[in-house]
Amino acid sequence: MSAAQAIRTWFGQLADRKISLRLVCLSTALLLALLVSVAFMARDLRENQRRVEETNLRFHMFDEAARAHRHFGEVRYWLTDLSVSLLTLSERRAQAARTALEEDLTRIKQFAPEAANIIEAGSTAYYEKAMQAVDAYTDDNRVIGNSQLAAARNYSDEVDAALRALEDRLESEADQARNTAAASARNTYRRALIAVGFITIAGAVMTWLVLRSILVPLGRVDKAMTQLTQGRDDVELPPEGRDEFGRLSTTLRLLRDSQAERRILEAAAERQRNTVLTAIETIPDGFAFFDAEDRLVLVNRRYLETFPELADIMTPGRPFEEIVRAQVERGVSGTGNADVEQWVAETMRRHRDPEGMIERQFANGAWLRIAKRKTLEGGTVAVYTDITDLKSRQAELEEARRGAEVASDAKSRFLASMSHELRTPLNAIIGYSEMLIEDATDLGQPGFVADLAKIMGSGRHLLALINDILDLSKIEAGKMELYVERLSLAQLLTEVKNTVAPLIAKRGNRLTVTASVEPDEIETDKTKLRQNLFNLLSNAAKFTENDDILLSVERLRDADGEWLEFSVTDHGIGMTDEQQSKLFQAFVQVDASTTRNYGGTGLGLAITQHFIRMMGGTITVESEFGKGSTFRFRIPALEGAREMRETEDIVARRDTSDGERSHGIVVVIDDEAKARKIVSDAIRDAGFDVIEAEGGEAGMEQVRKLRPDAIILDVIMPGRDGWSVLREIKSDDALCGIPVILATVVADREMGLAFGAADHLVKPIDPRQLVETLNAVAGDQRHDVLVVEDDASTRELFRRVLVREGWRVREAADGRRGLEALAAGRPTIMVLDLMMPNMDGFALLRAIQERQDLADLPIVVVTSKDLTREEMEWLGLRAKEIVRKGTKGRADLIAALRRHVPLSEDA
Repeated sequence: MSAAQAIRTWFGQLADRKISLRLVCLSTALLLALLVSVAFMARDLRENQRRVEETNLRFHMFDEAARAHRHFGEVRYWLTDLSVSLLTLSERRAQAARTALEEDLTRIKQFAPEAANIIEAGSTAYYEKAMQAVDAYTDDNRVIGNSQLAAARNYSDEVDAALRALEDRLESEADQARNTAAASARNTYRRALIAVGFITIAGAVMTWLVLRSILVPLGRVDKAMTQLTQGRDDVELPPEGRDEFGRLSTTLRLLRDSQAERRILEAAAERQRNTVLTAIETIPDGFAFFDAEDRLVLVNRRYLETFPELADIMTPGRPFEEIVRAQVERGVSGTGNADVEQWVAETMRRHRDPEGMIERQFANGAWLRIAKRKTLEGGTVAVYTDITDLKSRQAELEEARRGAEVASDAKSRFLASMSHELRTPLNAIIGYSEMLIEDATDLGQPGFVADLAKIMGSGRHLLALINDILDLSKIEAGKMELYVERLSLAQLLTEVKNTVAPLIAKRGNRLTVTASVEPDEIETDKTKLRQNLFNLLSNAAKFTENDDILLSVERLRDADGEWLEFSVTDHGIGMTDEQQSKLFQAFVQVDASTTRNYGGTGLGLAITQHFIRMMGGTITVESEFGKGSTFRFRIPALEGAREMRETEDIVARRDTSDGERSHGIVVVIDDEAKARKIVSDAIRDAGFDVIEAEGGEAGMEQVRKLRPDAIILDVIMPGRDGWSVLREIKSDDALCGIPVILATVVADREMGLAFGAADHLVKPIDPRQLVETLNAVAGDQRHDVLVVEDDASTRELFRRVLVREGWRVREAADGRRGLEALAAGRPTIMVLDLMMPNMDGFALLRAIQERQDLADLPIVVVTSKDLTREEMEWLGLRAKEIVRKGTKGRADLIAALRRHVPLSEDA
């Protein structure tokens, strides 16, 4: 921006501010007048100063001439005295006076050289003549002396006349200069008075004009502001414009408009306040508002009705602490076991720092729910809700809840009893039907086979129906629980395929199973997953004929984790959209014709959906009418599947080149290298493969990797001791079956067996005893079984089934007789029912665990009882496997026994 533009901009801004412009103009004019007058006065003062200096100079020159005149008189006096007295002193003084005269003449030459020369020549001639006269007098020539002295006097008169003339002239000039300076000073004074008077008058006039131009509009503005302050609407405002008063007028107009708006808003706020007060007064709860200093601001009538004892002190400004103390003093509130001061302090703390709602019972028996909240300004809003009736109803509901719990417990006991009472005879029906079918086939009676198959099919159908109804009852009662275990997915799919094979082939269908899952081990509820697959595959087989059914499994990974996705696809009748909307509802089929043609209760899919949700998954269906359906569900695949391969040297020792199997693998866990070597050498000499581990962590790693046939475990080790290792082994479903022999210097046999150890040896360990113990827990065993079952028909069924499989069977009718049979001889394995008189299966298992000679006995529990999660976990630590009666006839029992005690070919 150029200087010209800047100046124009400045003047433009100044033009919008008339007050500033007027004051600037006034100040400028006064300043200019002052500067002009000061300039003239300064000029006059300088002129006067010059004249005064000139006057002083004239007087100084006059003074110099007078001094020269005086010094010449002294010269003449001393020369005259010298001529008379002829004294040397007079001569010296005459010479000093002449020297002073010469100095004066030197200064006079600067301003009167001609007069000075004349005076100098005359004084010199005078001095010479006078000295000649003195010389004559000295020579005693008085005539000549007088003559010379007369001549000298003539020179003296000339000098004296010249000095007087010079003095007169200088005096005249000094007087004239003085008079001129005085006249100039008087003129300067008069001009200064005139200038001051003119400037004063002009400044007063200009100031009055400027102030009038400011004060008059300012008075109108002040009047308008006064009227606005008084709340008047008919305010006459100054005209608006670009100057200060115009903008001030605009501001006043806005103020007037805002006041009008404020009055409107105040009226609306007053109406709202009245509305709020009315609402506060009409709410059924007590209401109180305290400011930031905990002083009462507002309270409604309901509060006063709730606390009539405090009505007289509930006034605005009352401190909350005073109200609290009045509650105690007037018996409104009790302090419990606390003293008054402690109770008041705690109440004040809760008031200043409210923490949600509290419920209190007051002295009159009323229950109040007190809710307090802090406002933004630091105040406190308190709402007091009477919940006396609610408390009464809550007590009634609590009583009703206890009754419902009693009823629920009775229902649970009824379901447990019914499950046992219904499943036990059905198990016998199904088992005997299977055996009769085999007998009829062996006897060549094919006519009986079809009828027996119908009996067995009806029994299986009835058992499935009962199981579904009982499962649904447990689901509705919230009693259904998950029992997560680690299992092989490939083995589970094989079991499912073999189990449903007859059902698939019944209508000429073919089942194809494809699985892409690595690693193979998963963690989930095996029973519920298997039942889900059974339900979906049975549905597919039911609605498909002479076609393919596909079961596929895939491991997926997304942002939520790792999943297992199962899908069952058929090419059957399919479903319409309306039919699909009815799926997963209990006791609901897609339509009536489906029930007539294919049967079913409509419980399978409802139970399947609930199981999948319990397992953390979802299920969906894709179907097209006439073309088939695909049911797809996914469940979480938990991390932690173990590696199943073993190291090459262990595999080489486990399976020798000539095909003979070694005694087994033993893991020795001990922190002392010497103790490990002694034990390992003894075990190797007995034919076992040995892996050494120097601590608990390393030992667990080897156990998880190799799955040994037995474990030798030291109890006292640094870091992780043997008890924690034993607890982890026995709490892990995949490891709990491994026999553990404790080796310790402390005789903790009872504790070790209670924790699940197979045996307990005290250090120093006898190698022969160690080998015998290992052979007992990991070597060859006889294949005899003890069946403990209270139902005679079921016991007979188990006996006949097991005898056919090559087992030697002993029987016991209840738990007490089972203990007697165990005392008579230890079996290879025991099959145990849980629901029995005298001593049930749980008590028998506890008794077995207490006996050191039976603590490692393999036990298979076969029961029709619906087990809770706690019961499943308890049994998992004390039994090898749990089989449900009647689920798949004798196949479950035989498979379980073979898994834990494989039969030899000559058994």
